[in-house]
Amino acid sequence: MGSMRIVAVVSVLGLLLPLFSHLLAGSNNTLTWLIDLASHWQWIFLSGLVICVSVTVWSSRRWALLLLAVPLPWLTASAQAPASKTTGDRLTVASVNVNLSTRDIRPLAAWLSREQVDVAAVLEVSPEYSSKLQALAEYPFNRIVPHGGPFGIALVSRHPLLRSEVIHDAEGIPHIEAQLRWQDRVINLVVVHPMPPLDLHYHAVRNSKLRALAAAVVTSRTPTVLAGDFNATPWSSAFSGLAEQGLHRATGLAASWPAQMKGMFGIPIDHVMVTSHWAVATSQTGPDLGSDHLPVLVGLSLID
Repeated sequence: MGSMRIVAVVSVLGLLLPLFSHLLAGSNNTLTWLIDLASHWQWIFLSGLVICVSVTVWSSRRWALLLLAVPLPWLTASAQAPASKTTGDRLTVASVNVNLSTRDIRPLAAWLSREQVDVAAVLEVSPEYSSKLQALAEYPFNRIVPHGGPFGIALVSRHPLLRSEVIHDAEGIPHIEAQLRWQDRVINLVVVHPMPPLDLHYHAVRNSKLRALAAAVVTSRTPTVLAGDFNATPWSSAFSGLAEQGLHRATGLAASWPAQMKGMFGIPIDHVMVTSHWAVATSQTGPDLGSDHLPVLVGLSLID
C-alpha cells in the first residue's frame, strides 16, 4: 500500500512537469532538458495516478484528493484551435510518419483515398518509397525529398502547388515550404520533421526551429498549415509561446507514437498546427498503416 501511495504522489508530480517545462523554456541546461523529456508522458502519469488512488482510497479516503490532478493533461497542453461552426468546404490534412523501413505504400494509399485527404505530409521517406509516392495518381502535385536516413520528407496534394521550396537547417535537415491553391485561395503549407531531443543540443535545436517557423508563418498573414512529426508533445517546451504567436494545434492529444496497441501507452508527437485563419471541423488519429507511428488527420475550415 505504501508503494502505491508513493507512485500516486510521483504521478501527480509528473502531471505538473509541463508547468515547469514551460516556465524554464527560456533556459537551456541539463535539468530543463530532462524535465522536458519527462513531461511528454502525461498519459502514463495519469494512468498511474488513477490506478494507485483507486487502490489506496479504500484505506484512506483523503487520497481521493489527488484526483483533483486528473484534468491537468488537458489544462497544461498547448492551446487548440477553435472548433468549426460551419458546414462549408473543408481542407483535409494528414501527417504520416511512414517509417524508414516501410516499403509497402498500399496501406497509406488506401487510407488517403478512403478519407479523401487533400494534403498529406509524409515523413521518413526512403528513396524506394519516394518513387511509389510519386506514382500516386490521386496526388499529382507533390514535392518529395527522399533520404537514406530518417529525414526524408514529402508533401503530396490533390490540389495545385503554386510553389514549393526545400530548406535545410544548420543540421542539414530539410523542411518544405509550399503554397497551395484551394477554393480560389492561396494557402501556405509547411512540412517539418526536426531532430528528436536526443541530447541538450538537439533539444535546443528542435525548439528554436519550431519557434522560428511559427514566427515566419504568423507574420506572413496568409492562412497557413504546419504539419509533421515534431518529436515533441503539446506539453513540451517546444510548444511554449506558439499559441501566443498565433499558431494553434488542430490535432488532439491522442498518442501517435508508438503505434503498438493503438498508441495506448504512447505520446502525441505527430501534429497539424494552424494560424488563426482556421477552425477545426474534425480531428482524429488514423489506423495502423504498418509504421511505428499512427497517422493524424484534421478537417479545417477557413474562418474569414
